[in-house]
Amino acid sequence: MHFRRTPFSGSTLALVAMAALSLSMTAAETGTRPKATPVPAKAEATSAPKPTLIFFMNPAGRPCQTQDEILKESRAKWESLATLRYVRTDVSADRDVFYQYGIRSLPNLLLVGPDGKEIHRYSPGIQPAETILSGIPTKPGR
Repeated sequence: MHFRRTPFSGSTLALVAMAALSLSMTAAETGTRPKATPVPAKAEATSAPKPTLIFFMNPAGRPCQTQDEILKESRAKWESLATLRYVRTDVSADRDVFYQYGIRSLPNLLLVGPDGKEIHRYSPGIQPAETILSGIPTKPGR
């Protein structure tokens, strides 16, 4: 006996996609999914959006704590050029961001544009303030 395979129709695929979307929205609304760490948005409406400096960290690790201190001490130098976002190992919603950018060692810094595309990847490990500042474009579009 020979069975003939028929492809799914467009309406069947659309129905499956809508069901999957509905389930994911229901999970988000009921709070069963942890919320991601928000990215602060302080860019002026008239200026170009700033890139985001993503700090991948383990809050319990001493190297990550040292890098955090360097970022805080040098904030006045880079704050007008980039927005800082912490992505932490102890926040389950942040795990997807680790996977998205392929981060495997900590501490790690990554500069991304408003569209999420990578602008500059710093070497893993503790970075001095001068190195952090040198990777941030001083003008939009660099």
